[in-house]
Parts: sequence; structure tokens; C-alpha cells
Amino acid sequence: MEQDALERLKTKSPEEAIIERISRDFNLAPFMARTQFEQMQRYFEQYLGLQRDVGQMTFLAVSREVPPGRALEDCTRIPITLTVDSPDDLEAYQLGVAALRRSKIQRLTVEAEEQGALLTQEDLARLLCTSRSTIKRDIAYLRSQDVAVPTRGQIKDIGRGVSHKAQIVGDWLSGYTFSDIQRRRRHTIASIDRYCGDFLRVARLLNHGLDIGEIRISTGLSERLIQEYLHLYTRAGPHNPQIEQLLTQPSPNTKPPAEVKRGRWLK
Repeated sequence: MEQDALERLKTKSPEEAIIERISRDFNLAPFMARTQFEQMQRYFEQYLGLQRDVGQMTFLAVSREVPPGRALEDCTRIPITLTVDSPDDLEAYQLGVAALRRSKIQRLTVEAEEQGALLTQEDLARLLCTSRSTIKRDIAYLRSQDVAVPTRGQIKDIGRGVSHKAQIVGDWLSGYTFSDIQRRRRHTIASIDRYCGDFLRVARLLNHGLDIGEIRISTGLSERLIQEYLHLYTRAGPHNPQIEQLLTQPSPNTKPPAEVKRGRWLK
């Protein structure tokens, strides 16, 4: 896609349209209109509980706690927030419609899983206005590229694969930069930083002699994810450059241990 076309898409976002309207209706400079918009956005979030960002929607998805084999109409559904349109989509769009659709599939399924739900192929077809067969082909392609796509069918019927968080940390331990991982896994830098920070906390707690149960209580992470992180830590070894550097330098992700009833845990 041409650069000028990309710029036009950016300027046509709902946020920019509202800011332009405020500037015009109240005769404000653009930067003042933006300030007014951001302030009103905070008011809405604070007083009306509207936490969604531009491009997000609330969607009812099947809870991940529902066992396999149950008819969908009998499944418990929970409300989740999905990002159906993201600035990252513009980058994927440059590679074609199929790349854009696959980027959305990966993001939507991961967002759902992180909120305690699992999307079905039918959900994805509905959200992306395409056929289930197209979604099925896209998912097969993504998994062939070692990209996590946690749908209900994959998690409940086939069985869990390695989580996307462990895949990202594994990339980082292999020497990929955050920018490399962002392009490779279609995750934000902030998410990548958070996953690696969680991994570091687990590694440091392990070095303090805590077992999996104690690490789970201290970090709030699931036992399964902790086990995946411990497997990565063991496989990489203490002399891995990333681990060696971060375990010997202070980090905001790893505060000094705090005394608690059973051992020294991170705050």
C-alpha cells in the first residue's frame, strides 16, 4: 500500500474525526481539541465505566472453563473486550488482505484467552466477515508458522500447545529483539515486556528456593504458565546471555524480596 494511502487511513480514525469536530465546533487549536478529547475520555472511563479503546468491542464468548463436548447453546458465555481494529493492522494490510485477516485472528484469540474465554472458528468467521473454511485455512497456516492461535477447538479437543507467552519468552531467550518479536508474533512491545518480566520474576523466585505452588501465590500466574517458564529457564541454562544479564542487574520487574511466612518472596 502506498504511504499516502496509509496516512489517509490514519487520519480517518474515529478518534481523529472527533478531535477535528471539536476543533471546528469550538474554534480550538488542534492540540487544545486533542486535550479536550482526552479529558472527556477519562471522564467517561471514570464515571461510566467505559474502558474500551477506539477499535474495541464487547463480545460474548464461551468461557474457557466449559468442558469439551457440550453444545454451544448450553455453554456459559462471558463478556470480553476484543480489538477488532488496531494501528498494527495497517502494517499487516501492506502485505495483503490475507495477512491482515491472519493478524486479526491471532490477536483476537489471544485477547479472548487472556480474559478467560475461547473463540470458536464460527466466532472468528462472524467477527471477520468471512467463511469458516477460510478461517480454518488461516489457522492452519498460522500454526505451521509456530504462531499461537488458542481457539476452543484447539484447547479443548486437541489439547493445549505451548502458550503464546512462552513462545514470546522463548524467542527473547533465543536472541530476538523486542522489535523482532513484535513483527514475528504480532504483539505489542508492552505485552512482550510484561511477559519477559513475568518470566524473570519466576526465575528469580526459583533461585530463592520457592516451589511452583509458592511461585504461583507470589506472582498470581497460572501453574501451567509457571511450568512453561521453568522449562524455558532449564533449557536455556544459567549462562544464557539474556538470563545472565537480567539476573545480575536491578530491574523494575524484580524488586528486592520481601519477608513472608514461607520464605523470601518478591513483592
